Amino acid sequence: MRVDFAPFLAWSEAKGITSPLELVSNGSYRYMALPSSKETLLSQSKSPDLVNIVQAPLDACIVGPDWETMVEKLKYEKSLGDESGYAPWLSLFPTLEDFQGMPRFWDHDRRELVRKFDGGQLEARMEIDRLRFNQVDDQWALACVDSRSNFLPDNTYSMTPLLDMFNHDSRVKTSARVDGASRFLLEVDSDSALQGFEEEAKEQGWQDQLMGLFGAGSNDGGYQPGREVYVSYGNFDNMETMCNYGFVAEDNACNMESFRVRMLGKAPVGLVVDSTGSLDNIFNAMSLTDLRVNLATPDEMQSLPEDYDGLSKMSDRNEIEVFALVAGELEEALYDAKAGAMEAETMNDPLVANYLRGRQATLEKGRDWLKKTFPEVF
Repeated sequence: MRVDFAPFLAWSEAKGITSPLELVSNGSYRYMALPSSKETLLSQSKSPDLVNIVQAPLDACIVGPDWETMVEKLKYEKSLGDESGYAPWLSLFPTLEDFQGMPRFWDHDRRELVRKFDGGQLEARMEIDRLRFNQVDDQWALACVDSRSNFLPDNTYSMTPLLDMFNHDSRVKTSARVDGASRFLLEVDSDSALQGFEEEAKEQGWQDQLMGLFGAGSNDGGYQPGREVYVSYGNFDNMETMCNYGFVAEDNACNMESFRVRMLGKAPVGLVVDSTGSLDNIFNAMSLTDLRVNLATPDEMQSLPEDYDGLSKMSDRNEIEVFALVAGELEEALYDAKAGAMEAETMNDPLVANYLRGRQATLEKGRDWLKKTFPEVF
Protein backbone atom coordinates (compact mmCIF):
# COMPACT_ATOMS: atom_id res chain seq x y z
CA MET A 1 0.00 0.00 0.00
CA ARG A 2 1.45 3.35 -1.05
CA VAL A 3 1.83 5.89 1.76
CA ASP A 4 0.59 9.44 1.32
CA PHE A 5 3.58 11.60 2.25
CA ALA A 6 1.93 14.88 1.21
CA PRO A 7 0.90 16.06 4.74
CA PHE A 8 4.35 15.25 6.13
CA LEU A 9 6.18 16.94 3.24
CA ALA A 10 4.02 20.06 3.56
CA TRP A 11 4.69 20.12 7.31
CA SER A 12 8.43 19.65 6.69
CA GLU A 13 8.52 22.53 4.24
CA ALA A 14 6.71 24.77 6.72
CA LYS A 15 9.24 23.80 9.41
CA GLY A 16 12.21 24.52 7.16
CA ILE A 17 13.28 20.86 6.87
CA THR A 18 14.95 20.26 3.51
CA SER A 19 16.70 17.57 1.50
CA PRO A 20 17.65 17.34 -2.18
CA LEU A 21 16.49 13.71 -2.10
CA GLU A 22 13.01 12.31 -2.59
CA LEU A 23 10.96 10.31 -0.09
CA VAL A 24 9.68 7.11 -1.70
CA SER A 25 7.32 4.35 -0.58
CA ASN A 26 7.48 0.83 -1.99
CA GLY A 27 4.69 -0.91 -0.16
CA SER A 28 5.64 -0.94 3.52
CA TYR A 29 9.28 -0.04 2.69
CA ARG A 30 10.17 3.64 2.61
CA TYR A 31 13.45 5.21 1.68
CA MET A 32 15.22 8.33 0.46
CA ALA A 33 16.10 8.31 -3.24
CA LEU A 34 18.02 10.34 -5.78
CA PRO A 35 15.94 13.15 -7.32
CA SER A 36 14.95 13.19 -10.98
CA SER A 37 17.48 15.93 -11.68
CA LYS A 38 21.13 15.55 -10.69
CA GLU A 39 21.41 19.36 -10.64
CA THR A 40 19.10 19.30 -7.60
CA LEU A 41 21.63 17.14 -5.78
CA LEU A 42 24.65 19.11 -6.92
CA SER A 43 23.05 22.34 -5.68
CA GLN A 44 23.60 21.03 -2.14
CA SER A 45 27.25 20.13 -2.81
CA LYS A 46 29.52 22.92 -1.70
CA SER A 47 32.79 20.97 -2.14
CA PRO A 48 34.14 17.73 -3.58
CA ASP A 49 34.16 16.26 -0.08
CA LEU A 50 30.64 16.66 1.25
CA VAL A 51 27.09 16.46 -0.03
CA ASN A 52 24.40 17.82 2.29
CA ILE A 53 21.42 15.47 2.37
CA VAL A 54 19.38 16.74 5.35
CA GLN A 55 18.89 20.13 6.96
CA ALA A 56 16.54 20.49 9.92
CA PRO A 57 16.09 23.34 12.40
CA LEU A 58 16.55 21.99 15.91
CA ASP A 59 13.23 23.47 16.98
CA ALA A 60 11.56 21.09 14.50
CA CYS A 61 13.17 18.10 16.23
CA ILE A 62 12.32 16.35 19.47
CA VAL A 63 15.43 16.88 21.58
CA GLY A 64 16.36 15.73 25.09
CA PRO A 65 19.38 15.11 27.32
CA ASP A 66 18.74 11.38 27.75
CA TRP A 67 16.58 8.52 26.47
CA GLU A 68 14.18 8.72 29.44
CA THR A 69 13.34 12.34 28.61
CA MET A 70 12.89 11.44 24.96
CA VAL A 71 10.43 8.67 25.82
CA GLU A 72 8.36 11.03 27.96
CA LYS A 73 8.33 13.73 25.28
CA LEU A 74 7.26 11.27 22.60
CA LYS A 75 4.52 9.83 24.82
CA TYR A 76 3.20 13.34 25.44
CA GLU A 77 3.18 14.34 21.78
CA LYS A 78 1.47 11.10 20.80
CA SER A 79 -1.20 11.63 23.48
CA LEU A 80 -2.11 14.97 21.85
CA GLY A 81 -3.14 13.23 18.63
CA ASP A 82 -3.93 15.67 15.84
CA GLU A 83 -3.33 18.57 18.24
CA SER A 84 0.40 17.77 18.40
CA GLY A 85 2.67 20.11 16.50
CA TYR A 86 4.40 16.96 15.20
CA ALA A 87 1.22 15.12 14.14
CA PRO A 88 1.99 14.84 10.37
CA TRP A 89 5.39 13.35 11.23
CA LEU A 90 4.19 11.06 14.04
CA SER A 91 1.54 9.61 11.74
CA LEU A 92 4.37 7.98 9.77
CA PHE A 93 6.00 6.37 12.81
CA PRO A 94 5.97 2.56 13.00
CA THR A 95 3.32 0.85 15.11
CA LEU A 96 4.19 -1.48 17.96
CA GLU A 97 3.49 -4.38 15.62
CA ASP A 98 6.13 -3.05 13.23
CA PHE A 99 8.76 -3.43 15.97
CA GLN A 100 8.29 -7.17 16.45
CA GLY A 101 11.63 -7.80 14.75
CA MET A 102 13.36 -6.49 17.88
CA PRO A 103 14.40 -9.39 20.15
CA ARG A 104 12.77 -7.67 23.14
CA PHE A 105 9.42 -8.64 21.63
CA TRP A 106 10.32 -12.21 20.60
CA ASP A 107 8.66 -15.22 22.16
CA HIS A 108 10.58 -17.71 24.31
CA ASP A 109 11.02 -20.32 21.59
CA ARG A 110 12.64 -17.91 19.15
CA ARG A 111 15.09 -16.60 21.72
CA GLU A 112 15.82 -20.13 22.89
CA LEU A 113 16.70 -21.10 19.32
CA VAL A 114 19.24 -18.29 19.16
CA ARG A 115 20.63 -19.07 22.63
CA LYS A 116 21.49 -22.60 21.52
CA PHE A 117 23.63 -21.36 18.65
CA ASP A 118 25.16 -18.00 19.60
CA GLY A 119 26.69 -18.96 22.93
CA GLY A 120 24.10 -16.97 24.88
CA GLN A 121 25.24 -13.63 23.43
CA LEU A 122 21.73 -12.35 22.71
CA GLU A 123 20.43 -13.41 26.12
CA ALA A 124 23.31 -11.60 27.80
CA ARG A 125 22.41 -8.45 25.90
CA MET A 126 18.74 -8.81 26.85
CA GLU A 127 19.71 -9.05 30.52
CA ILE A 128 21.67 -5.82 30.24
CA ASP A 129 18.71 -4.06 28.62
CA ARG A 130 16.03 -5.56 30.85
CA LEU A 131 16.18 -2.70 33.36
CA ARG A 132 15.48 -0.19 30.60
CA PHE A 133 12.55 -2.23 29.32
CA ASN A 134 11.05 -2.46 32.80
CA GLN A 135 11.64 1.21 33.54
CA VAL A 136 9.10 2.55 31.04
CA ASP A 137 5.36 2.02 30.67
CA ASP A 138 5.23 2.57 26.90
CA GLN A 139 7.29 0.06 24.93
CA TRP A 140 6.26 1.69 21.65
CA ALA A 141 7.80 5.01 22.70
CA LEU A 142 11.00 3.32 23.88
CA ALA A 143 11.32 1.36 20.63
CA CYS A 144 10.85 4.59 18.64
CA VAL A 145 13.52 6.37 20.66
CA ASP A 146 15.94 3.44 20.35
CA SER A 147 15.46 3.06 16.61
CA ARG A 148 14.95 6.66 15.43
CA SER A 149 17.12 8.86 17.65
CA ASN A 150 20.43 10.35 16.60
CA PHE A 151 23.06 12.08 18.68
CA LEU A 152 23.79 15.75 18.30
CA PRO A 153 27.42 16.94 18.57
CA ASP A 154 26.87 17.85 22.24
CA ASN A 155 25.76 14.19 22.86
CA THR A 156 22.13 15.08 23.48
CA TYR A 157 19.46 12.98 21.80
CA SER A 158 17.41 14.14 18.84
CA MET A 159 14.60 12.63 16.81
CA THR A 160 15.10 14.43 13.52
CA PRO A 161 12.35 14.58 10.88
CA LEU A 162 13.36 13.18 7.49
CA LEU A 163 16.63 11.78 8.85
CA ASP A 164 14.61 8.88 10.25
CA MET A 165 13.49 7.97 6.72
CA PHE A 166 17.00 6.86 5.68
CA ASN A 167 18.08 3.24 5.86
CA HIS A 168 21.44 2.03 7.11
CA ASP A 169 24.60 0.91 5.35
CA SER A 170 27.75 0.79 7.48
CA ARG A 171 29.95 1.35 4.42
CA VAL A 172 28.59 4.86 3.82
CA LYS A 173 30.48 7.59 5.64
CA THR A 174 28.26 10.33 7.02
CA SER A 175 28.88 13.23 9.35
CA ALA A 176 26.53 15.39 11.35
CA ARG A 177 26.97 18.92 12.61
CA VAL A 178 24.95 21.78 14.03
CA ASP A 179 25.23 25.06 12.17
CA GLY A 180 25.05 28.11 14.39
CA ALA A 181 23.54 26.07 17.26
CA SER A 182 20.18 26.07 15.52
CA ARG A 183 20.24 23.80 12.47
CA PHE A 184 21.12 20.11 12.16
CA LEU A 185 22.93 19.07 8.99
CA LEU A 186 23.80 15.58 7.77
CA GLU A 187 26.38 15.21 5.04
CA VAL A 188 27.77 12.34 2.98
CA ASP A 189 31.54 12.12 2.89
CA SER A 190 31.92 11.61 -0.84
CA ASP A 191 35.70 11.18 -0.78
CA SER A 192 35.71 8.21 1.60
CA ALA A 193 32.61 6.73 -0.05
CA LEU A 194 34.49 6.68 -3.34
CA GLN A 195 37.12 4.28 -1.97
CA GLY A 196 37.22 1.18 -4.13
CA PHE A 197 36.28 2.97 -7.36
CA GLU A 198 38.52 2.61 -10.38
CA GLU A 199 41.43 5.03 -10.45
CA GLU A 200 40.29 6.59 -13.72
CA ALA A 201 36.96 7.52 -12.11
CA LYS A 202 38.84 9.43 -9.42
CA GLU A 203 40.56 11.53 -12.06
CA GLN A 204 37.23 13.07 -13.05
CA GLY A 205 35.96 16.34 -11.67
CA TRP A 206 34.37 16.11 -8.24
CA GLN A 207 30.82 16.60 -9.54
CA ASP A 208 31.31 13.71 -11.97
CA GLN A 209 32.73 11.64 -9.11
CA LEU A 210 29.61 12.25 -7.09
CA MET A 211 27.47 11.15 -9.98
CA GLY A 212 29.59 8.04 -10.30
CA LEU A 213 29.11 7.33 -6.60
CA PHE A 214 25.35 7.73 -6.67
CA GLY A 215 25.11 5.91 -9.98
CA ALA A 216 27.08 2.89 -8.74
CA GLY A 217 25.36 -0.36 -9.57
CA SER A 218 23.91 0.75 -12.91
CA ASN A 219 25.03 -0.86 -16.15
CA ASP A 220 26.48 2.35 -17.50
CA GLY A 221 27.57 3.93 -14.22
CA GLY A 222 25.34 6.92 -14.93
CA TYR A 223 22.98 8.87 -12.77
CA GLN A 224 20.02 6.81 -11.50
CA PRO A 225 16.93 8.81 -10.43
CA GLY A 226 15.03 6.90 -7.75
CA ARG A 227 18.06 4.96 -6.54
CA GLU A 228 18.07 4.57 -2.76
CA VAL A 229 20.57 6.65 -0.79
CA TYR A 230 21.79 5.24 2.51
CA VAL A 231 23.42 6.71 5.58
CA SER A 232 25.38 5.05 8.35
CA TYR A 233 23.67 5.00 11.75
CA GLY A 234 27.08 4.36 13.30
CA ASN A 235 29.71 1.64 13.59
CA PHE A 236 27.21 -0.83 14.99
CA ASP A 237 27.67 -4.58 15.12
CA ASN A 238 24.88 -7.00 14.26
CA MET A 239 23.79 -7.32 17.87
CA GLU A 240 23.18 -3.57 18.05
CA THR A 241 21.27 -3.30 14.79
CA MET A 242 19.14 -6.33 15.62
CA CYS A 243 18.30 -5.27 19.18
CA ASN A 244 17.64 -1.59 18.54
CA TYR A 245 16.54 -1.57 14.89
CA GLY A 246 15.21 -5.05 14.21
CA PHE A 247 17.44 -5.88 11.23
CA VAL A 248 20.79 -7.43 10.40
CA ALA A 249 22.66 -6.21 7.33
CA GLU A 250 23.85 -8.95 4.99
CA ASP A 251 27.34 -7.45 4.86
CA ASN A 252 28.20 -5.53 8.02
CA ALA A 253 31.84 -4.44 7.94
CA CYS A 254 31.55 -3.31 11.57
CA ASN A 255 30.41 -6.60 13.05
CA MET A 256 32.17 -8.06 16.09
CA GLU A 257 31.43 -11.35 17.87
CA SER A 258 32.39 -12.90 21.20
CA PHE A 259 32.74 -16.48 22.34
CA ARG A 260 33.67 -18.29 25.55
CA VAL A 261 36.90 -20.08 26.37
CA ARG A 262 36.55 -22.73 29.08
CA MET A 263 39.19 -24.14 31.41
CA LEU A 264 38.86 -26.96 33.93
CA GLY A 265 38.13 -25.62 37.39
CA LYS A 266 38.03 -22.01 36.19
CA ALA A 267 35.28 -19.61 35.18
CA PRO A 268 35.02 -19.21 31.39
CA VAL A 269 36.52 -16.08 29.88
CA GLY A 270 35.09 -14.21 26.93
CA LEU A 271 37.04 -13.25 23.84
CA VAL A 272 36.02 -10.79 21.12
CA VAL A 273 36.74 -11.20 17.41
CA ASP A 274 36.82 -7.63 16.14
CA SER A 275 35.67 -6.46 12.71
CA THR A 276 39.09 -7.21 11.17
CA GLY A 277 39.14 -10.75 12.59
CA SER A 278 41.84 -9.99 15.13
CA LEU A 279 41.81 -11.38 18.67
CA ASP A 280 44.74 -9.19 19.66
CA ASN A 281 42.57 -6.22 20.56
CA ILE A 282 41.78 -4.01 23.53
CA PHE A 283 38.65 -5.98 24.41
CA ASN A 284 40.66 -9.14 25.08
CA ALA A 285 43.53 -7.79 27.19
CA MET A 286 42.26 -9.05 30.56
CA SER A 287 40.93 -12.35 29.20
CA LEU A 288 44.23 -13.19 27.49
CA THR A 289 46.06 -12.32 30.69
CA ASP A 290 43.86 -14.78 32.59
CA LEU A 291 44.52 -17.50 30.03
CA ARG A 292 48.28 -16.92 30.03
CA VAL A 293 48.48 -17.03 33.83
CA ASN A 294 46.26 -20.08 34.20
CA LEU A 295 48.16 -22.05 31.55
CA ALA A 296 51.63 -21.04 32.74
CA THR A 297 53.99 -23.61 34.24
CA PRO A 298 55.54 -22.96 37.68
CA ASP A 299 58.89 -22.29 35.98
CA GLU A 300 57.31 -19.73 33.65
CA MET A 301 55.67 -17.95 36.58
CA GLN A 302 58.92 -17.83 38.54
CA SER A 303 60.88 -16.43 35.61
CA LEU A 304 58.53 -13.50 35.05
CA PRO A 305 59.81 -10.02 35.87
CA GLU A 306 58.21 -8.34 38.86
CA ASP A 307 56.57 -5.72 36.67
CA TYR A 308 54.98 -8.25 34.27
CA ASP A 309 51.51 -6.95 33.35
CA GLY A 310 50.17 -10.02 31.53
CA LEU A 311 49.70 -8.11 28.27
CA SER A 312 52.65 -9.74 26.51
CA LYS A 313 53.48 -13.39 26.04
CA MET A 314 55.20 -15.29 28.83
CA SER A 315 56.92 -17.76 26.55
CA ASP A 316 56.51 -19.29 23.11
CA ARG A 317 55.21 -22.49 24.70
CA ASN A 318 52.63 -20.66 26.81
CA GLU A 319 51.44 -18.52 23.90
CA ILE A 320 50.93 -21.52 21.64
CA GLU A 321 49.03 -23.37 24.36
CA VAL A 322 46.81 -20.37 24.99
CA PHE A 323 45.87 -19.93 21.36
CA ALA A 324 45.52 -23.65 20.75
CA LEU A 325 42.82 -23.62 23.44
CA VAL A 326 41.29 -20.49 21.90
CA ALA A 327 41.28 -22.09 18.43
CA GLY A 328 39.37 -25.13 19.70
CA GLU A 329 36.69 -23.02 21.37
CA LEU A 330 36.45 -20.76 18.33
CA GLU A 331 35.91 -23.76 16.05
CA GLU A 332 33.07 -24.96 18.28
CA ALA A 333 31.40 -21.52 18.29
CA LEU A 334 31.80 -21.38 14.52
CA TYR A 335 30.21 -24.81 14.08
CA ASP A 336 27.25 -23.77 16.26
CA ALA A 337 26.68 -20.55 14.32
CA LYS A 338 26.72 -22.37 11.00
CA ALA A 339 24.33 -25.07 12.26
CA GLY A 340 22.02 -22.45 13.74
CA ALA A 341 21.86 -20.45 10.51
CA MET A 342 20.87 -23.59 8.62
CA GLU A 343 18.18 -24.44 11.17
CA ALA A 344 16.79 -20.88 11.08
CA GLU A 345 16.60 -21.09 7.30
CA THR A 346 14.59 -24.33 7.49
CA MET A 347 12.24 -22.56 9.92
CA ASN A 348 11.85 -19.64 7.47
CA ASP A 349 13.31 -17.13 9.93
CA PRO A 350 15.54 -14.90 7.77
CA LEU A 351 16.37 -12.43 10.57
CA VAL A 352 17.81 -15.11 12.86
CA ALA A 353 19.50 -16.77 9.87
CA ASN A 354 21.17 -13.47 8.90
CA TYR A 355 22.27 -12.87 12.49
CA LEU A 356 23.87 -16.30 12.78
CA ARG A 357 25.40 -16.11 9.30
CA GLY A 358 26.93 -12.77 10.26
CA ARG A 359 28.29 -14.38 13.42
CA GLN A 360 29.68 -17.23 11.35
CA ALA A 361 31.39 -14.85 8.92
CA THR A 362 33.07 -12.86 11.70
CA LEU A 363 34.20 -15.98 13.56
CA GLU A 364 35.66 -17.26 10.28
CA LYS A 365 37.69 -14.05 10.11
CA GLY A 366 38.95 -14.86 13.61
CA ARG A 367 39.92 -18.37 12.54
CA ASP A 368 41.76 -16.97 9.52
CA TRP A 369 43.63 -14.56 11.80
CA LEU A 370 44.62 -17.44 14.09
CA LYS A 371 45.81 -19.55 11.17
CA LYS A 372 47.99 -16.71 9.94
CA THR A 373 49.29 -15.68 13.36
CA PHE A 374 49.65 -19.12 14.98
CA PRO A 375 49.90 -21.70 12.20
CA GLU A 376 51.39 -24.12 14.76
CA VAL A 377 48.01 -24.68 16.42
CA PHE A 378 46.32 -25.99 13.26
